Amino acid sequence: MTEKEIQQELERMRTAGLRPMLCDVAVPMADVPVMAGYPAEAGDATANRYVLLPHQLVGRHPMFLIEAEGDSMQNVGIMAGDTLEVQMDMQVADGEVVVAEVDGAYTVKTFYTDDEGTQWLVPENDNYDPILLTGHIWRIVGKVTGLRRGKPQSSFSTCAKAVMRLRRKTAEGSDMANSKAFDNQPRNLVFKQFVNRQRIDFAAVRSQVERVVLKQMRHHYEWYAAYRVLLDMGLLEELQLTKFAQQMQVWFPQAPIACKADSLGDYAVGHTSKAFTLWNIDVFRQELRRGQSVTGFNVLYHRCEELRATLFPLPTLDLALPF
Repeated sequence: MTEKEIQQELERMRTAGLRPMLCDVAVPMADVPVMAGYPAEAGDATANRYVLLPHQLVGRHPMFLIEAEGDSMQNVGIMAGDTLEVQMDMQVADGEVVVAEVDGAYTVKTFYTDDEGTQWLVPENDNYDPILLTGHIWRIVGKVTGLRRGKPQSSFSTCAKAVMRLRRKTAEGSDMANSKAFDNQPRNLVFKQFVNRQRIDFAAVRSQVERVVLKQMRHHYEWYAAYRVLLDMGLLEELQLTKFAQQMQVWFPQAPIACKADSLGDYAVGHTSKAFTLWNIDVFRQELRRGQSVTGFNVLYHRCEELRATLFPLPTLDLALPF
């Protein structure tokens, strides 16, 4: 039938007192799970099929349910066996968890566009690598708006790793306590004690921060430079601005400008929250916040570059370890 004939038929039905509706929205009927892992593991995606329903009943962006498998999204609370509530919508924003079809296979990941405009599907588990969408045939099926959870289930491998970490820390602590070299090093909750199976020479780290940053400090830029470089070089245990600020106050109580967590937080946003190697002056100009300036960014960039150069390679103590 032509479009005109369809419209005429609909009009005759309305005249007869009926309420005809066009089935113009394709709703998937999936009989394979969506993998919270690698898309290639998703099974036979060609087994999926769609059914057409009227938009008056389901809306332009209908919901459907699909089961998740795998653990690549565990950091955002999606576990294997969860039932995902997905809204069909191809218009998504960075940071939204989406169901995507990549080369004929379904996967659930976080959608992300980097500074160069490249689009990625990013897992929320460090054991998985982001998926570069360039070069693949892909589409966004919808975005995850909720989930329904079944019974809680523990992972044996997760438990085993947790116990191994504790045993390793206990062994390291015992070795440190018996080491004369360690007696001269500061115990703290911020810095890693080891890197590449070598002890970090904290005296050297402290000396370089003092030489490069502290003696020429004019602004909080310099404190954030020290924080950013030490974080990028793997010397900090985690993103803890408060503990880092407290540690700097212990090391440098006479600093001309106090190191405060809220000041660090002012700069740990937007473009400067990324690794130093990803900083770009053009992107920074687009993300200017109140209190920031291009001049300040240039000073911050220079301090980071200078400190990183003085700390590479990382200062370590030449001491054999039993592990």
